[in-house]
Amino acid sequence: MPGDPGRFSVKENLVKRRTRGMLAAATAGATVIAGAALGPAAIAAPADSPTSDQATAQRLDNRPGPLTARQDERRKAAQELILSGRAAPDEDGVVQLAEDKYYEAAVTGTGRLFTILSEFGDQGSGKLGTTPGPLHNEIPEPDRAVNNSTHWAPDFTTAYYEELFFGDGDPATTEESFADFYSKQSSGNYTVAGEVSDWVRVPGNASSYGDNSVEDAGGAWQFIEDSGNAWYQTQVTAGKTVDEIQAELATFDVWDRYDHDNDGNFDEPDGYLDHFQAVHAGEGEDAGGGAQGADAIWSHRWYVNSTDYGVTGPSDQALFGGAQIGDTGYWIGDYTVEAENGGLGVFAHEYAHDLGLPDLYDTAGGENSTAFWTLMSSGSWLGHGPDDIGTTPNYMGPWEKLQLGWLDYAVVDQGGSGSYTLSPAALQTDGQEQALVIDVPDEGIETSYTTPASGSNAWWTSSADDLNTTLARTLDLTGVSKATVTAKAWYDIEAGYDYLYAEYKDASGKWIQIGQPIDGTTNGRWSTLRFTVPGGGPVDFRFRYQSDGGVHLAGAFIDDIVVKSGGTTILTDDVESGKGEWVADGGFTISTGTETSVGDRYYLVENRTYVDYDATLETGPYQFSKGFTAPDWVERFPYQDGMLVWAVDETYTDNNTIDHPGHGLALPVDARPVKFTYPDGTAPSNRRQPFDATFGTQTLDAVALHKEVLVGHGPNQTVETVAAVGSDGTETQAPTFSDATEDTYFSSTNPLGGVYVAGHGVTVTVTSQNTGGIMTVDVANPE
Repeated sequence: MPGDPGRFSVKENLVKRRTRGMLAAATAGATVIAGAALGPAAIAAPADSPTSDQATAQRLDNRPGPLTARQDERRKAAQELILSGRAAPDEDGVVQLAEDKYYEAAVTGTGRLFTILSEFGDQGSGKLGTTPGPLHNEIPEPDRAVNNSTHWAPDFTTAYYEELFFGDGDPATTEESFADFYSKQSSGNYTVAGEVSDWVRVPGNASSYGDNSVEDAGGAWQFIEDSGNAWYQTQVTAGKTVDEIQAELATFDVWDRYDHDNDGNFDEPDGYLDHFQAVHAGEGEDAGGGAQGADAIWSHRWYVNSTDYGVTGPSDQALFGGAQIGDTGYWIGDYTVEAENGGLGVFAHEYAHDLGLPDLYDTAGGENSTAFWTLMSSGSWLGHGPDDIGTTPNYMGPWEKLQLGWLDYAVVDQGGSGSYTLSPAALQTDGQEQALVIDVPDEGIETSYTTPASGSNAWWTSSADDLNTTLARTLDLTGVSKATVTAKAWYDIEAGYDYLYAEYKDASGKWIQIGQPIDGTTNGRWSTLRFTVPGGGPVDFRFRYQSDGGVHLAGAFIDDIVVKSGGTTILTDDVESGKGEWVADGGFTISTGTETSVGDRYYLVENRTYVDYDATLETGPYQFSKGFTAPDWVERFPYQDGMLVWAVDETYTDNNTIDHPGHGLALPVDARPVKFTYPDGTAPSNRRQPFDATFGTQTLDAVALHKEVLVGHGPNQTVETVAAVGSDGTETQAPTFSDATEDTYFSSTNPLGGVYVAGHGVTVTVTSQNTGGIMTVDVANPE
């Protein structure tokens, strides 16, 4: 989950400082409001956050599993087929991509969710910390006079979570539930059911799993494995037989997530629990960490022991890694983990990752325009107020619903035009559209990385987040005790996070790493790699490239592969004759060193209204406005209802506008992209700037956001409150979206929040909005 979008990260602060230093600030209304006395020890506070001692660093919450990249590629291929009309999902929502290759493009039915509540033990270490716990119900009650942001309950019981996850739900009385959210989000096509365990205790303390030096290096996986085993032991202690425990777990294995047997049937067991989540005692680091601070686990979605892919698993057909629960034969693979006081927003957000959706916020430390507009960004932190945040999310955007098969839409091809009636985005209504898909010309991005070491071709790992690509073949080493594999390599690999491995398969069928993994860079030159492989017969050898999420570099190019034993040459391959006996998987491909990526490009147009969970767009957006006097206090303001236009460009795999300003996978177009600012020229963050991103015929709601600043020096120093006025309540929305020029909605005052559009000449005009939330629009899409 994204970090609490008011608790300012160090990386975010650096980005903002750099941006303000490079670009001139926009002008907008700003007002000094009030003052209060403050002692001389006060320090400066960021523009929209608590003081820096409460800041949390940005961390990835959607961490790749062994098949994440494969699933992303299959999703993209399936959507291209569906949108082009060349294929449609079958009655089970499945699209066939090739022989023995399928993708489940429509998520329907009932997901089975198994939840274990885990509190921490007393085992620790001098290096990581020896403080025991925490146990559940140790989060202190917030002082509501100064804290209206922290979620709290007097007793986090099993019954509490059963109601949170599986209660009937009633948004009219704010009695929402996880199952109700997904039922309404999918327009009744999908919901969730399951069980919640009693609290169990893992052996380690919080720091042994969550300390930042270990969480991403096996600590989180150990917590999940220990949670599963602790639950198993409680069942055995309670007198259940293994057969009885297996029978219970079998009800959570009815979905074949990765189609392990390649038969296109996803409605069958595969040995892995369909959906698993662990709730840990204490607060999450994504919300500050509470008493545990950086020792707390950051809420996330991941895959247990993914490094064991191909080695362990419940069957020979499903060796996907993971962790077995006791000796039941049932395994945990994909999982989510959240905090004891996590709101509905964090659970819904992480579960959406478990369904295959990516983060739409900037995972590289910037801030784009998605903000509070979607569950997959800061929308997971919304609520009804007045006492906390994150307890009720808003809905997903149209792109996310499209990926899950939950969007009712009409396509406007190039050369098309017409008048359309849009229902509220939260609803599916006969005779109305939830969204429009407006096709525009695709645009390729050409990148020249290098030239091959010899000839015209080299093998390339591909470059993207969450890769696990392989290049393998069998080497005939009969009659030799060992052989040396050499290859020319050019690489630029994120040091410490992404790696190129050389591996061989031993007699047991396990892949063995040769030497140290390769990362870093060759600085634009070709170098020589050298590996020793044991002989004695046919030996499987492979290169494997693995990248994480958030940041990816060029990857690696491999050329002129030679296998020798002593003075005898066994194999030479300069990649000029094609793939030969090499088997490339996951994205490994032959390249000239220059690659062009082209993806579908289109607009998604929706009508956002204050309906169902989207009612939080009116009540939920907030800003930490009292950085000195009450750092946990938020002010709330509305996001404007109306027509929201999303620019989709599948050429990009993320929304990291800090890396590619104005471009991304799926970005809301801000109808008013110029920043509004405070008197000192600083500005509210991009989570607040796009409150008025919509088009329409209404008068904008009045919005003024505040921050505290220091005035004076020494003992006479005071705190004053200043305002940045986004709208004074008299301005009207722009009724027409027009992409006549590419930079219409890109402002140099806010390069991370603006969007470059297609420049194709598309116009979409709101012609009416009624009190029932129904909107009519006229669309013109040139040839």
